[in-house]
Amino acid sequence: MVLPPGSDDETTQRAARGSAVPTPQLVERRFGAARVLLRTERFDADLRRGAYRLADAQTVALDDVALLCAGGEFASLDGVLFLDTETTGLAGGAGTFVFLVGVAEFREGVLEIRQWLLPDPADEDALLDALAEEAARARGIVSFHGRGFDVPRIEERFQLAGRTSPFATLPHLDLLVGARRVFRMRAGGVGLQQLERLVLGTVRLDDLPGAACPQAWFDFLRGDAAPIARVLEHNLLDLLALPALLAALADPPAGRGPAPDLHAAGKVLARAGLDGRALDLQLGAASTAVDAHVAARAHDEAARILRRQRRDAEAAAEAFAATLADPDLPGPWLALAKDAEHRTRDLELALACCRRLERILFLRSRSESRRRDLRARIERLERKLAANPADAAEAQRPA
Repeated sequence: MVLPPGSDDETTQRAARGSAVPTPQLVERRFGAARVLLRTERFDADLRRGAYRLADAQTVALDDVALLCAGGEFASLDGVLFLDTETTGLAGGAGTFVFLVGVAEFREGVLEIRQWLLPDPADEDALLDALAEEAARARGIVSFHGRGFDVPRIEERFQLAGRTSPFATLPHLDLLVGARRVFRMRAGGVGLQQLERLVLGTVRLDDLPGAACPQAWFDFLRGDAAPIARVLEHNLLDLLALPALLAALADPPAGRGPAPDLHAAGKVLARAGLDGRALDLQLGAASTAVDAHVAARAHDEAARILRRQRRDAEAAAEAFAATLADPDLPGPWLALAKDAEHRTRDLELALACCRRLERILFLRSRSESRRRDLRARIERLERKLAANPADAAEAQRPA
């Protein structure tokens, strides 16, 4: 076992040693005439990355995380690889090398990390052979932006070598998809290190920026081995973040976490047709929100779900609560106008809600179609009131 790089204990020991980064132990593996370098590290599954242990990823509801991430369903994490790459560029193509591939998997109470380093572009076949071996044993992949970047870059290198990528058919859980859906409202950006700080509650110390990794590899090819240690450390930290982030993504669908996360997860569940669970999350978000804007959005989304369930009176109460929390949120005013016109027959209230919405749209919306539709609704209500003044008065009379 080793201390995680970037941890307080590891940084203290590093300072005592007087060295910037410990030299990684690299073992040469040969595949035919080509060679690749392998670093293997093992971390206790009880290691914490902020608020989460690595092992927490093994006990969460993976189907909920797969729903948030739009794919990658696993019964368990047995045989599933966490994957992260370092490349010489972002654009892809023949000139973009994948020079480091890190994989991690749970084995007998530890998280084993294997980092495959390309020692020379001429040895790329050995790296591809090593990756083919990893994929052959794997039941699936967990990544952060792996669908959009890591796996396509690996597949390009296989294609350029005239080989079929073994990763194309593996189930793939891309945590970036879920992070965008669930954590953006709270965290703002969804870069991995930003999520580590604001969601996991851990901060990297003295980490090499990802943009500096290609130059470090080029220096390594020219004989300067020192910088590549920091690249390996950066890649390892990325891999250690993935199990913790997976565990964090499982919290909101289970009703755990701050209000913005509950609200965002509830919207995903509602789109999946899980209205009962989604309603619980929205009501939980509305009752615990510190930010009035978040509370208003949660009340508004709860009202939408209740309307789908034909619980119109409860839906109107939630829409009204949304207007109290944020009077400038447009949706609840339109919902109240429709409810007043069609359910309670309170035309004066319906018209008042429409006029309030008209002022909001004038200040906040550039949509001519929304304004046109609202104007048509106002004119219809005005005609109804003019034609039935007695009905309008009756609608205003207390029961």
